[in-house]
Amino acid sequence: MRLYGKNISKQELLKRVGDISQVGGISLNEMIDGPARGIRVADIKNGCGIDARVLIDRGMDISDFRFNSVPIAWKSSVRETSPAYYDKEGLEWLRTFYGGLLVTCGLSYAGAPSRDNGEELGLHGRIANISAANICVNNRWESNNYVLSLKGTVRESRIFFENLELTREIKVPMDEPKIYIHDSIENLSPRTLPLMIIYHMNFGFPLLDSSSYLFGAEKEPEPISEEAKKHVTDFKIFSEPVKDFSEHVFCHDIPADNEGYSNIALINEDFDAGRGIGIWLKYSKSSLPYLNQWKQTGFSEYVCGLEPANCRTYGRELVRQKGELEFIEPGQIKDFKVELAVLRSMDEINDLKSRL
Repeated sequence: MRLYGKNISKQELLKRVGDISQVGGISLNEMIDGPARGIRVADIKNGCGIDARVLIDRGMDISDFRFNSVPIAWKSSVRETSPAYYDKEGLEWLRTFYGGLLVTCGLSYAGAPSRDNGEELGLHGRIANISAANICVNNRWESNNYVLSLKGTVRESRIFFENLELTREIKVPMDEPKIYIHDSIENLSPRTLPLMIIYHMNFGFPLLDSSSYLFGAEKEPEPISEEAKKHVTDFKIFSEPVKDFSEHVFCHDIPADNEGYSNIALINEDFDAGRGIGIWLKYSKSSLPYLNQWKQTGFSEYVCGLEPANCRTYGRELVRQKGELEFIEPGQIKDFKVELAVLRSMDEINDLKSRL
């Protein structure tokens, strides 16, 4: 394990600390003020600068995410809210959309509001507003590295309809600026069900700035809206905040590497007088064939969403009509993997460029 500029073994580290929590760990807490009152959270800190907050009562999603005190995730004006405020109608989901590093959309529907098979479906589904159960903190030594691990289950269920259970494990190594998300979704019902999932990951200032750009998306994406069609050639680059900016939504098809992962990076080489910063996002191409991009550079709403998904953002009605709707059979389990790494310097940015 490499910590604080030196290689150190498990035995040598344990000689130097009374408890491993001196270096990093996971603490379970509760938010007590405002609309977030009552939300259980897990705060994760590792030994090389990762500081993340998992909202246990909001689908085990990740709100705050920082590296060495630098915010990586965009936070909306809504801030964190209790799931008690959730409203499924139309666009009302936005009243509880805090932004953050990850908001999971799904599981039986995701994307734009629609009317599918006679059912009114709101924006982005329910799973991000359901509390998790069976929470387990399982921090452990794996060979010579210490791994922080949080696991739980979130069930989206309705009598006579869907019964889908998401089991999520979030892992953070002690000595690397990385986060691993491994999800398994099981159909516990006796019915074949639609399955839609979008990993709505939201990146903001100072990672996102007018000097930022996307790396790894070589082909021109599919514009999802008329506004996006007008600006499809500018999908890789970003501007200063623009008053009354109208969002651009694109869908990418990022090829898989030799390990079966698609790779995309958001990079700001000018950060901190040229020191540079970036994020490198990897996701399993076989289970998440799409990358939806949300480009929103308005005042206060200044964010780039990079969203690995098994669907485009049209909404379930149109996805079904296009023959792209995925289904999950009774008893079937499907796995999804997403990884994120912070690029800490121009050396790491250039190394990634040479690898990709």
